[in-house]
Amino acid sequence: MDQLSTAAFSMAIGAALIYAWLRTVARQDNRPALLRARSHSFWCALIAFFVSSSGGVSNQQAAHAGAGESLWASDLLAATGPALWLLSIYLIGLYSWPASVANVRAASLEPRSMMTPLPKALSAVAALVLLGAGLTLWMIRDVTGVPPQYEVASSDAYGSTWVSQSATDGLRAADQMLALFAINLASLALALLIAMLFILLRKPLGSLSPHDNQVLREVWLNRLLRTSILAFASVGASALHYKASWLMSLDRTMYQPWQNTANVAMLITFIAMALWKPPENFARTTSPKPASSFLRMRENLFAIGFLTTALTLIALACSSSLVQTEYADNARPGENAPQAIVSLLVVALLFLVLNAGFLGYLHLKSRGTHSLARHSADLPRYVYVLAGLLLIGATYLLINPPFEYFWGLVPVKPVFALGALLALLAATACHIWWVRRAALPWDVTVEQEIWYRQVHELRAIRVVTAAAVAMLAWGYEAGPYVSAVGIIVFCCPAVIILARPEARVPQRV
Repeated sequence: MDQLSTAAFSMAIGAALIYAWLRTVARQDNRPALLRARSHSFWCALIAFFVSSSGGVSNQQAAHAGAGESLWASDLLAATGPALWLLSIYLIGLYSWPASVANVRAASLEPRSMMTPLPKALSAVAALVLLGAGLTLWMIRDVTGVPPQYEVASSDAYGSTWVSQSATDGLRAADQMLALFAINLASLALALLIAMLFILLRKPLGSLSPHDNQVLREVWLNRLLRTSILAFASVGASALHYKASWLMSLDRTMYQPWQNTANVAMLITFIAMALWKPPENFARTTSPKPASSFLRMRENLFAIGFLTTALTLIALACSSSLVQTEYADNARPGENAPQAIVSLLVVALLFLVLNAGFLGYLHLKSRGTHSLARHSADLPRYVYVLAGLLLIGATYLLINPPFEYFWGLVPVKPVFALGALLALLAATACHIWWVRRAALPWDVTVEQEIWYRQVHELRAIRVVTAAAVAMLAWGYEAGPYVSAVGIIVFCCPAVIILARPEARVPQRV
């Protein structure tokens, strides 16, 4: 019971901090009411996505095999945590609007029903994904319990010792895990229905027209359904991974189809939900034609970023699965570091090549602007300083690891580590050179052109730095904190470093 109380207290503190942060940010925003409401909706949806995807039933619960140990408190928290967070964040969002767009009592003369703003196609997809996740629970009904194995060391008469049996986690039977997966899935579906009801019944917002209020309601429902679909798919993928773990204990060649099916289905669902944009038909004046060049340039920048990042993550997932199949079961830390370093090096180079290829296509399309001057500028100095410190730190620890922390570590050869990192730096330098010299087909201002090139340069530095940190984290098993640094660097958005220029008309001299 203490565990439940602690979890409830932590959730209350987290919810209070999120509410205070949303209200503080909203109060400091001086943009028009519609933009403030849309920004508030976006941040609530983003927070809901991260907090609802950070828990759930997984193989960590499945690994606590047998022994009659009571785990009902942690099991219940794992099964219901994502749903509680999903519902809590959306309720917080609905009651933390900026003061200038607070709920008001208003009526619209436009004929409509309460279900009018509900996205029909996306709701059907959510129902299908929920049904598919339910089918995965039926597919794991035959999983039997697997007892854990403890490490057994053997020795001979000459004093030589070796490990004759490696330690492995056990697996709980389906009669225990089915209930957890079912609670996880049912609680998410219930949270979705409750949140949808609150959104549909929400009062209109002040300072917004009835049309904008209706579209904003559709935006909330779109983002809620997309987050819920990803949560449903995650439960189904976890169930298939659970079945794959059981099959691996029986025959190491039988688990791969189940694991690959789960990974591919989750990746397809994620890409589909990322592309399923919310409606944008708010009542607003159209942008003047001269500013449309900057709009097209921004859309191109987003498209290149999304495609290259998605392809890079797919390559990383494929390379990690290929590398792990070559790992020895009882390998010492660092023994498989060369494979990990090569995988990350190839993936980072793939990202740079893809970006350079897209820029090359733009360069060929803009033959009429080849004679024009190229405008570029360096990034803020602290970006280079931070990236340099992380690269130097990763290089030093790869070559001279602290053996008192990495117990039993097998370090990589210094020449190998230096060669991989120098290859990254050389590729990054070539990429930056190309970014600053490729011709662009848009008629934009100097400030807008510089911003476009700077975003490409920042993306390259971000990915290469994250790859260098991941070489240390993945190759030497450096722990979650080093991995977190690499993830933060990889996910760092350009908007917090580079201010987006205004969509001004280019001035001809």
